[in-house]
Amino acid sequence: MKKILLGGTALAVAAMASVPAMAADTNVTSGMELKISGFVAFQAALLLDTTGTDGTRDRDYDFGSNARLQFDFKNVTDSGLEYGARIRLNTINRKDGVKADREYVYVKGGFGTITAGDAPGTAGDFGYIFAHDSVVSGMGFKASYGDNLDGRYDYGGSDFMSLDPTYHSGLGNDTRVKYSSPTFAGFSFGIDFAPVVGGSGHSGPGGTNDLSDNGGTPATIDPVTGEVTLNNGDDVQFENVVSGGVNYTGDFGGTSVIVAGTATYGNGVANHWDLETYSLGAQVGSGGITGSINWVNVSSGFGGGATDKNFNTVAGSLAYQWDAFEFGLGYAYSWGEKNNNQTGSFSSSFNDLKDNHIVSGTVAYTIAPGLLTWAEVTWERQNFRKDGIVLEKNSVDNTVLMSGLMVSF
Repeated sequence: MKKILLGGTALAVAAMASVPAMAADTNVTSGMELKISGFVAFQAALLLDTTGTDGTRDRDYDFGSNARLQFDFKNVTDSGLEYGARIRLNTINRKDGVKADREYVYVKGGFGTITAGDAPGTAGDFGYIFAHDSVVSGMGFKASYGDNLDGRYDYGGSDFMSLDPTYHSGLGNDTRVKYSSPTFAGFSFGIDFAPVVGGSGHSGPGGTNDLSDNGGTPATIDPVTGEVTLNNGDDVQFENVVSGGVNYTGDFGGTSVIVAGTATYGNGVANHWDLETYSLGAQVGSGGITGSINWVNVSSGFGGGATDKNFNTVAGSLAYQWDAFEFGLGYAYSWGEKNNNQTGSFSSSFNDLKDNHIVSGTVAYTIAPGLLTWAEVTWERQNFRKDGIVLEKNSVDNTVLMSGLMVSF
């Protein structure tokens, strides 16, 4: 994501916010429709257990807040061709300022949809199958608030779990061109291409930086040994990244079924390993109950190309919606191949992940249209093979209770 300075952005946001009927489709001077959506959220957290984690803490409770603004522009020609654009300011708070993570244009017709810009990829579009999220998203929850396994790990954790191939692989809202097909008898497919992925010097504007694996920042050369060190902060992680996915969606007498799979490949550059990921998932829903199971494999390139060792996650989710309530339960099991040398956010002394367990329970409630609240407890255990240079089995536990309030529009 690229950081946007507040001066000019604040004026632009204020101007757009002055358009009547913010959350509704509104005609603008170009004849396009403008829709403004987003949220403002407050969250309280209580750390219940931090066994084995690094450091000392002066308190075990905290407050946090965040907001998002999204601007969608759309028009349809007389021939039925739809086109438009999206700008999303995903992070708006006093710590991070304002950050944009999506800016793209699209054209849609009977041939499918072509998207170009900083947009989600096929690996996320088709690879993310998570029952709890499919229910609470319909209630208006956004940005991982009250999202069970896919919740906000602001106090550490979720270092190895993948609910789709974009987690921990380096993939994200990179600058790409994507094609999404129409649906034929329930089936659809997608494919996308990104020239470069990763590195702070390789965001949306492109240019000369994108032509160098080190982001245009000169390498450091040791005058004695001649050893070359790249500027890792600007490094490209992968080049020529291609993702593809297939999805089937159907309804059988009131029972909804989703099955999807993805594959992604990319060449590792600037001392990063090649990227190779796969996913396969299914979801079934009927009578207010929705369940899903998803498998994500990163055969190479885990941690943004940090290792060539194999990582896997199997995640299950069960959601029940009753009136204005939703009850969600999730479990994810992740494991890594030996000698992966990966550490977690809880402790820097442990490395070489063996396996990772996460269990989460959530209660979500709609107080009034657009006014949402939730309570959630998440327990995580990370088991490592090594403690420094001593080969031992070492574990870290973390349990967090979170609750909050959101206005979603």
